[in-house]
Amino acid sequence: MTLGSLFEKFWGGHRYATVDDIRNVFGDYHNALHWLADFLIADKKLAEACIIDACAIALTQGPTFHEWLVHWAARATVRCALQRRHAQIAELAPVYEKDEPIVETFLPLSAEYFQLLVTNSEAIRARLDVLCRFVLVYRGIAKDSCDAVAAELGISPDTVERAYGVALDALDLPGRCAIARECTGRLD
Repeated sequence: MTLGSLFEKFWGGHRYATVDDIRNVFGDYHNALHWLADFLIADKKLAEACIIDACAIALTQGPTFHEWLVHWAARATVRCALQRRHAQIAELAPVYEKDEPIVETFLPLSAEYFQLLVTNSEAIRARLDVLCRFVLVYRGIAKDSCDAVAAELGISPDTVERAYGVALDALDLPGRCAIARECTGRLD
């Protein structure tokens, strides 16, 4: 399930967005966007500042704006959150940079495990550092490749794989990564 499909599930079958539709998206989806920002930032005030308002942009867009609106809103919110936490992610990356090779490649989250994450997000967020949370969103929810996540976060693909294994361990998934027990440092 992609970020766009998550929000599309709630949006329904509408194809084009009016300014009122945009306002409704950010009213109706405010909770979903707020969850996303809060899960990543772990600070309610900063998270609120990361939620992107598309109403002004909607005034200058054509009728196909809705086709990418939901995906854009989620990505823009994540990118804003990343700007606020990038220094902490860079500080944490060396914790996940080990000499031993990655032996497992983990797939993105299934819809079932995504729901588990949403339902238990406070407990899961408390078990994960900020690097693991971002990797979980980019790799697990958005289904970006490890290389794409690494480029976005400015870290190595191996670091992404290790952090993703730790994040999956926090979800209590079967076959979780053994390195989760090795990376015990936290930095919110």
